[in-house]
Amino acid sequence: MAMQFYYALVIQLRFAQLKQDQEAIAFLEQKRKETFESFRRLCWDEDRFIRGFKEDGEVIGRRTDPEANMWLNPQSWAVISTLATDEEADTALESVHRLLNTEYGVMLMTPPYHAHAFDGALAVIYNPGTKENSGIFSQPQGWIILAEALRGHGNRAFEYFMENAPAAQNDRAEIRHLEPYCYGQFTEGKDSPHFGRSHVHWLTGTASTVMVGCVEGILGLRPDLGGLRLSPSIPSEWNGFEMEKDFRGSHLHIVVKNPNHAESGCVKLLVNGKELSDNYIPQDLLTNRTEIELIMS
Repeated sequence: MAMQFYYALVIQLRFAQLKQDQEAIAFLEQKRKETFESFRRLCWDEDRFIRGFKEDGEVIGRRTDPEANMWLNPQSWAVISTLATDEEADTALESVHRLLNTEYGVMLMTPPYHAHAFDGALAVIYNPGTKENSGIFSQPQGWIILAEALRGHGNRAFEYFMENAPAAQNDRAEIRHLEPYCYGQFTEGKDSPHFGRSHVHWLTGTASTVMVGCVEGILGLRPDLGGLRLSPSIPSEWNGFEMEKDFRGSHLHIVVKNPNHAESGCVKLLVNGKELSDNYIPQDLLTNRTEIELIMS
Protein backbone atom coordinates (compact mmCIF):
# COMPACT_ATOMS: atom_id res chain seq x y z
CA MET A 1 0.00 0.00 0.00
CA ALA A 2 2.91 2.38 0.66
CA MET A 3 4.14 1.66 -2.85
CA GLN A 4 0.73 2.32 -4.37
CA PHE A 5 0.46 5.52 -2.30
CA TYR A 6 3.82 6.65 -3.66
CA TYR A 7 2.75 5.86 -7.22
CA ALA A 8 -0.46 7.86 -6.69
CA LEU A 9 1.68 10.82 -5.58
CA VAL A 10 3.80 10.51 -8.73
CA ILE A 11 0.71 10.52 -10.96
CA GLN A 12 -0.96 13.39 -9.10
CA LEU A 13 2.26 15.39 -9.35
CA ARG A 14 2.15 15.02 -13.13
CA PHE A 15 -1.42 16.32 -13.15
CA ALA A 16 -0.45 19.28 -10.98
CA GLN A 17 2.48 20.10 -13.27
CA LEU A 18 0.23 20.00 -16.33
CA LYS A 19 -2.18 22.41 -14.59
CA GLN A 20 0.76 24.54 -13.38
CA ASP A 21 -0.74 24.43 -9.88
CA GLN A 22 2.30 25.58 -7.89
CA GLU A 23 0.71 25.00 -4.47
CA ALA A 24 -0.23 21.43 -5.35
CA ILE A 25 3.18 20.81 -6.92
CA ALA A 26 4.97 21.89 -3.75
CA PHE A 27 2.70 19.81 -1.50
CA LEU A 28 2.89 16.66 -3.63
CA GLU A 29 6.63 16.92 -4.19
CA GLN A 30 7.21 17.18 -0.44
CA LYS A 31 5.00 14.15 0.28
CA ARG A 32 6.66 12.20 -2.52
CA LYS A 33 10.10 13.00 -1.14
CA GLU A 34 9.13 12.05 2.41
CA THR A 35 7.64 8.73 1.28
CA PHE A 36 10.65 7.97 -0.92
CA GLU A 37 13.16 8.63 1.85
CA SER A 38 11.23 6.61 4.43
CA PHE A 39 10.87 3.71 2.04
CA ARG A 40 14.58 3.77 1.13
CA ARG A 41 15.54 3.73 4.79
CA LEU A 42 13.18 1.01 5.99
CA CYS A 43 12.23 -1.45 3.27
CA TRP A 44 15.19 -2.73 1.20
CA ASP A 45 16.74 -5.92 2.62
CA GLU A 46 19.84 -6.91 0.59
CA ASP A 47 18.11 -8.71 -2.29
CA ARG A 48 14.41 -8.08 -1.65
CA PHE A 49 11.86 -5.68 -0.20
CA ILE A 50 10.24 -6.54 3.11
CA ARG A 51 6.51 -7.23 3.33
CA GLY A 52 5.67 -4.60 5.93
CA PHE A 53 5.35 -3.67 9.57
CA LYS A 54 3.00 -4.40 12.43
CA GLU A 55 1.70 -1.55 14.54
CA ASP A 56 4.26 -2.34 17.25
CA GLY A 57 7.12 -2.06 14.75
CA GLU A 58 7.67 -5.78 14.10
CA VAL A 59 9.02 -6.31 10.59
CA ILE A 60 7.27 -8.84 8.37
CA GLY A 61 9.17 -10.55 5.58
CA ARG A 62 12.83 -10.07 6.53
CA ARG A 63 15.27 -12.26 4.61
CA THR A 64 16.46 -13.78 7.91
CA ASP A 65 12.99 -14.85 9.05
CA PRO A 66 12.62 -18.66 9.24
CA GLU A 67 9.28 -18.51 7.41
CA ALA A 68 7.67 -16.13 4.91
CA ASN A 69 10.92 -14.26 4.30
CA MET A 70 10.22 -13.60 0.61
CA TRP A 71 6.98 -12.04 -0.66
CA LEU A 72 5.88 -11.46 -4.24
CA ASN A 73 3.84 -8.25 -4.21
CA PRO A 74 6.45 -5.92 -2.64
CA GLN A 75 8.91 -6.86 -5.39
CA SER A 76 6.41 -6.25 -8.21
CA TRP A 77 5.12 -3.00 -6.82
CA ALA A 78 8.55 -1.60 -5.99
CA VAL A 79 9.17 -1.70 -9.74
CA ILE A 80 5.72 -0.52 -10.86
CA SER A 81 5.72 2.37 -8.37
CA THR A 82 9.24 3.48 -9.44
CA LEU A 83 10.40 3.34 -5.81
CA ALA A 84 13.11 0.79 -6.61
CA THR A 85 16.39 1.82 -8.18
CA ASP A 86 17.35 0.00 -11.37
CA GLU A 87 19.76 -2.22 -9.48
CA GLU A 88 17.25 -3.00 -6.73
CA ALA A 89 14.53 -3.70 -9.28
CA ASP A 90 16.58 -6.24 -11.20
CA THR A 91 17.92 -7.84 -8.01
CA ALA A 92 14.46 -8.17 -6.47
CA LEU A 93 12.99 -9.60 -9.67
CA GLU A 94 15.80 -12.13 -9.87
CA SER A 95 15.05 -13.14 -6.28
CA VAL A 96 11.40 -13.67 -7.26
CA HIS A 97 12.39 -16.00 -10.06
CA ARG A 98 14.86 -17.90 -7.89
CA LEU A 99 12.69 -18.32 -4.79
CA LEU A 100 9.04 -17.98 -5.80
CA ASN A 101 8.66 -19.15 -9.38
CA THR A 102 7.15 -22.53 -10.26
CA GLU A 103 5.94 -24.21 -13.43
CA TYR A 104 2.38 -23.09 -12.55
CA GLY A 105 3.15 -19.46 -11.72
CA VAL A 106 4.72 -17.39 -8.97
CA MET A 107 3.94 -18.17 -5.33
CA LEU A 108 2.66 -15.42 -3.05
CA MET A 109 5.44 -16.00 -0.51
CA THR A 110 7.89 -18.62 0.78
CA PRO A 111 8.60 -20.57 2.96
CA PRO A 112 5.03 -21.21 4.13
CA TYR A 113 4.00 -20.39 7.65
CA HIS A 114 3.94 -23.29 10.07
CA ALA A 115 5.63 -22.63 13.40
CA HIS A 116 6.84 -19.04 13.14
CA ALA A 117 3.89 -16.96 11.98
CA PHE A 118 3.55 -13.52 13.50
CA ASP A 119 0.66 -12.97 15.88
CA GLY A 120 -2.44 -12.36 13.79
CA ALA A 121 -1.12 -13.88 10.56
CA LEU A 122 -4.24 -15.27 8.88
CA ALA A 123 -2.21 -17.18 6.28
CA VAL A 124 -1.25 -19.74 8.90
CA ILE A 125 -4.81 -21.12 8.99
CA TYR A 126 -4.21 -22.63 5.53
CA ASN A 127 -2.17 -25.71 4.76
CA PRO A 128 1.29 -25.01 3.28
CA GLY A 129 0.98 -24.29 -0.44
CA THR A 130 -2.66 -23.20 -0.36
CA LYS A 131 -4.19 -19.74 -0.63
CA GLU A 132 -2.17 -17.05 1.15
CA ASN A 133 0.19 -19.61 2.70
CA SER A 134 2.57 -20.01 -0.27
CA GLY A 135 -0.18 -20.60 -2.78
CA ILE A 136 0.06 -19.29 -6.35
CA PHE A 137 -2.48 -16.48 -6.35
CA SER A 138 -3.60 -15.67 -9.87
CA GLN A 139 -4.24 -11.92 -9.57
CA PRO A 140 -0.65 -10.91 -8.67
CA GLN A 141 0.64 -12.74 -11.76
CA GLY A 142 -0.40 -9.71 -13.81
CA TRP A 143 1.71 -7.41 -11.64
CA ILE A 144 4.88 -9.50 -11.93
CA ILE A 145 4.36 -9.72 -15.70
CA LEU A 146 4.06 -5.93 -15.82
CA ALA A 147 7.08 -5.39 -13.56
CA GLU A 148 9.32 -7.58 -15.73
CA ALA A 149 8.06 -5.87 -18.88
CA LEU A 150 8.71 -2.40 -17.42
CA ARG A 151 12.31 -3.49 -16.89
CA GLY A 152 12.51 -4.62 -20.52
CA HIS A 153 12.66 -8.33 -19.65
CA GLY A 154 10.46 -9.71 -22.40
CA ASN A 155 11.50 -13.34 -22.02
CA ARG A 156 10.73 -13.39 -18.31
CA ALA A 157 7.44 -11.49 -18.69
CA PHE A 158 6.16 -13.96 -21.27
CA GLU A 159 7.42 -16.92 -19.22
CA TYR A 160 5.28 -15.79 -16.29
CA PHE A 161 2.26 -15.25 -18.53
CA MET A 162 2.45 -18.75 -20.03
CA GLU A 163 3.04 -20.52 -16.70
CA ASN A 164 -0.31 -19.39 -15.30
CA ALA A 165 -2.40 -19.00 -18.48
CA PRO A 166 -5.39 -21.39 -18.36
CA ALA A 167 -5.27 -22.22 -22.08
CA ALA A 168 -1.60 -23.20 -21.79
CA GLN A 169 -2.39 -25.99 -19.33
CA ASN A 170 -4.70 -28.23 -21.32
CA ASP A 171 -2.10 -31.00 -21.27
CA ARG A 172 -2.34 -30.93 -17.45
CA ALA A 173 -6.12 -30.77 -17.08
CA GLU A 174 -6.18 -33.71 -14.66
CA ILE A 175 -3.78 -31.83 -12.40
CA ARG A 176 -5.35 -28.39 -12.75
CA HIS A 177 -8.97 -29.52 -12.17
CA LEU A 178 -10.41 -26.28 -13.56
CA GLU A 179 -11.92 -25.09 -16.84
CA PRO A 180 -9.35 -24.25 -19.54
CA TYR A 181 -11.00 -20.90 -20.31
CA CYS A 182 -10.92 -19.09 -16.95
CA TYR A 183 -8.52 -18.25 -14.16
CA GLY A 184 -8.95 -19.66 -10.69
CA GLN A 185 -8.40 -17.57 -7.61
CA PHE A 186 -5.31 -19.61 -6.72
CA THR A 187 -3.29 -22.68 -7.62
CA GLU A 188 -1.70 -24.88 -4.97
CA GLY A 189 2.03 -24.27 -4.65
CA LYS A 190 5.01 -26.57 -4.48
CA ASP A 191 4.61 -27.12 -0.72
CA SER A 192 1.22 -28.78 -1.28
CA PRO A 193 0.79 -32.48 -2.08
CA HIS A 194 -1.63 -31.26 -4.79
CA PHE A 195 0.82 -28.89 -6.51
CA GLY A 196 -0.80 -27.45 -9.63
CA ARG A 197 -4.44 -27.92 -8.64
CA SER A 198 -6.49 -24.73 -9.10
CA HIS A 199 -9.53 -23.50 -7.19
CA VAL A 200 -12.35 -20.92 -7.05
CA HIS A 201 -13.13 -20.20 -10.68
CA TRP A 202 -14.87 -16.98 -11.74
CA LEU A 203 -14.13 -15.30 -8.38
CA THR A 204 -11.02 -13.25 -9.13
CA GLY A 205 -9.88 -10.03 -10.76
CA THR A 206 -7.09 -11.87 -12.52
CA ALA A 207 -8.33 -11.25 -16.07
CA SER A 208 -7.97 -7.49 -15.59
CA THR A 209 -4.51 -7.55 -13.99
CA VAL A 210 -3.13 -10.00 -16.55
CA MET A 211 -4.64 -7.88 -19.32
CA VAL A 212 -2.70 -4.88 -18.02
CA GLY A 213 0.44 -7.00 -17.76
CA CYS A 214 0.03 -8.23 -21.32
CA VAL A 215 -1.25 -5.08 -23.07
CA GLU A 216 0.71 -2.37 -21.26
CA GLY A 217 3.61 -4.67 -20.40
CA ILE A 218 4.36 -7.24 -23.08
CA LEU A 219 2.72 -5.45 -26.03
CA GLY A 220 3.87 -2.13 -24.61
CA LEU A 221 0.81 0.11 -25.15
CA ARG A 222 1.22 2.63 -22.33
CA PRO A 223 -1.22 5.57 -22.53
CA ASP A 224 -1.02 8.84 -20.65
CA LEU A 225 -2.79 12.18 -20.86
CA GLY A 226 -0.86 13.33 -23.89
CA GLY A 227 -0.80 10.23 -26.03
CA LEU A 228 0.69 6.75 -26.17
CA ARG A 229 4.12 5.31 -25.49
CA LEU A 230 4.84 2.14 -27.46
CA SER A 231 7.38 0.03 -25.60
CA PRO A 232 7.06 -3.73 -26.25
CA SER A 233 8.83 -6.26 -24.03
CA ILE A 234 8.55 -9.53 -25.92
CA PRO A 235 10.29 -12.91 -26.12
CA SER A 236 13.55 -12.53 -28.01
CA GLU A 237 12.58 -15.41 -30.30
CA TRP A 238 9.68 -13.39 -31.74
CA ASN A 239 10.23 -11.75 -35.11
CA GLY A 240 7.70 -9.13 -34.04
CA PHE A 241 3.91 -8.86 -34.00
CA GLU A 242 1.02 -6.98 -35.58
CA MET A 243 -2.11 -5.67 -33.91
CA GLU A 244 -5.16 -3.46 -34.37
CA LYS A 245 -6.21 -1.10 -31.59
CA ASP A 246 -8.98 1.48 -31.19
CA PHE A 247 -7.61 4.36 -29.11
CA ARG A 248 -9.33 7.67 -28.32
CA GLY A 249 -11.38 7.75 -31.49
CA SER A 250 -8.57 6.57 -33.76
CA HIS A 251 -7.92 3.13 -35.22
CA LEU A 252 -4.30 2.08 -34.85
CA HIS A 253 -2.65 -0.48 -37.09
CA ILE A 254 0.59 -1.36 -35.29
CA VAL A 255 3.43 -3.39 -36.78
CA VAL A 256 6.39 -4.21 -34.52
CA LYS A 257 9.50 -5.66 -36.17
CA ASN A 258 12.26 -7.39 -34.22
CA PRO A 259 15.04 -8.12 -36.73
CA ASN A 260 17.77 -8.53 -34.10
CA HIS A 261 15.66 -10.62 -31.72
CA ALA A 262 15.79 -8.18 -28.82
CA GLU A 263 13.56 -8.35 -25.73
CA SER A 264 12.87 -4.61 -25.71
CA GLY A 265 14.05 -1.27 -27.06
CA CYS A 266 13.27 0.94 -30.05
CA VAL A 267 15.55 2.22 -32.81
CA LYS A 268 12.87 3.68 -35.06
CA LEU A 269 9.20 4.62 -34.82
CA LEU A 270 7.15 5.71 -37.82
CA VAL A 271 3.64 7.20 -37.55
CA ASN A 272 1.87 7.53 -40.91
CA GLY A 273 5.30 7.46 -42.54
CA LYS A 274 6.81 10.18 -40.31
CA GLU A 275 9.76 9.19 -38.13
CA LEU A 276 9.49 10.34 -34.50
CA SER A 277 12.35 11.17 -32.16
CA ASP A 278 11.55 8.37 -29.71
CA ASN A 279 8.84 5.80 -28.97
CA TYR A 280 6.21 8.31 -27.74
CA ILE A 281 3.23 9.12 -29.98
CA PRO A 282 1.52 12.45 -29.19
CA GLN A 283 -2.25 12.22 -29.47
CA ASP A 284 -2.41 15.00 -32.07
CA LEU A 285 -0.57 12.76 -34.56
CA LEU A 286 -3.34 10.16 -34.45
CA THR A 287 -5.66 10.06 -37.46
CA ASN A 288 -8.84 8.18 -38.28
CA ARG A 289 -6.62 5.25 -39.31
CA THR A 290 -3.08 5.54 -38.00
CA GLU A 291 -0.28 3.38 -39.42
CA ILE A 292 2.42 2.75 -36.83
CA GLU A 293 5.66 0.84 -37.38
CA LEU A 294 8.20 0.25 -34.62
CA ILE A 295 11.62 -1.31 -35.17
CA MET A 296 13.07 -2.88 -32.03
CA SER A 297 16.76 -2.58 -31.18
